[in-house]
Amino acid sequence: MVKYIYKNKESEAKMHDFYDTALAALDVMYEEQIINTSYGSTHLLIVGDKLKPPLFTLHGGNGINPLNLKLFLPLLDNYCIYAPDVIGMPGKSTPYRNLSPSKDDYGWWISELLEALRFNSMMFVVSSYSSAMMLSLAKVDPGKITKAVLLAPSGIAHGSLLPIFTKMMIPMMTYMLRPSKERLVKIFDPMLTEKDVLWYQFFNLLLTCYKMEMRAPREFKRKELNGYSSPLLIICAADDIFFPPHKVFTKARTVLGGCDIKEMIIKGKHLPTAEIMCNVCKEIDQLFKEVHEHQ
Repeated sequence: MVKYIYKNKESEAKMHDFYDTALAALDVMYEEQIINTSYGSTHLLIVGDKLKPPLFTLHGGNGINPLNLKLFLPLLDNYCIYAPDVIGMPGKSTPYRNLSPSKDDYGWWISELLEALRFNSMMFVVSSYSSAMMLSLAKVDPGKITKAVLLAPSGIAHGSLLPIFTKMMIPMMTYMLRPSKERLVKIFDPMLTEKDVLWYQFFNLLLTCYKMEMRAPREFKRKELNGYSSPLLIICAADDIFFPPHKVFTKARTVLGGCDIKEMIIKGKHLPTAEIMCNVCKEIDQLFKEVHEHQ
């Protein structure tokens, strides 16, 4: 049975209200599209000047599009960003879990979106859970990725479950029994490099209105990604408990050994600060320009 992701329709409306508020706070030019796919309806934002080179991004697991876009806002100076709401995650796409992290549903879904948008290939900027979504595309339809940036990426190597359980899951259970602002901050402290009111508003909605996707993205094997050869920039945060740099970089050299990989370590935890992201976006722009010059 396919799972409805919200507690009820009122909860879905609250999440949509937050989506609209967070999107308006970005103060950017955007268009909206609805694309029908084999997996359901996909709501997509086209952000910025459509005459600029296109970038494709996806928000992370149990994440929401406007907050993902907030990370990459500096890229709008030089690019137009295409950003779908992932089906079965918070947002305005089909609110049912029709995509499985253990299969290649995410890859085929992204491939359908690009075909509907009439792009033969795109540059990708993804983070966290959505890195595994893109790696699924790299497996099933690698030619659709011209170059890519993976920020704090899943799908390659994961951190130990024990610190995640003790630092996040136990406080989360406590919060569900006795909600408070202090307990909410404690749950997500291992993720956030700096406190952000908008993120905490979203986290509260996640815990009160939404049924979280608890299935972790799978780790890909070398044989699955043999067909992928496009340039990659992999960025890891020094204090990320989910995807530690030493584990990710070591395994990436094997799993993605068929392509040119650049590595970068940034300060902080899983979710970087706006200041750090400004520097990250400069590195992303530089990579894309270098690749373009050599094509």
